[in-house]
Amino acid sequence: MLDFSLEQWGLIAVLAYIAFMVGRMTRSGESPETRAMRRMEEETRAADAFSSLSPSVQSEVDRLLMDKKLIEAIKVIREHTGLGLKDSKIAAEQRRKQIA
Repeated sequence: MLDFSLEQWGLIAVLAYIAFMVGRMTRSGESPETRAMRRMEEETRAADAFSSLSPSVQSEVDRLLMDKKLIEAIKVIREHTGLGLKDSKIAAEQRRKQIA
């Protein structure tokens, strides 16, 4: 049986916490370059999906974004493209930057 003193248990808890935090900060060993490449791919996919929308849907999204209704714009993009929430959000944010 494990027979540690209270001080030893405290040290074990601190070491476990440090190990946990280091693991979280390294994000599964993914390099910054890999994360940047993944982000670029997501942005490209979102831009392509937005450009595939009909002009009327694009103008509806633009109107919603100008009215500061980001969530509604994301919903419209999702409905008409079939993108997931993350990609639709990226598309809406990109478009908001373009029309600002």
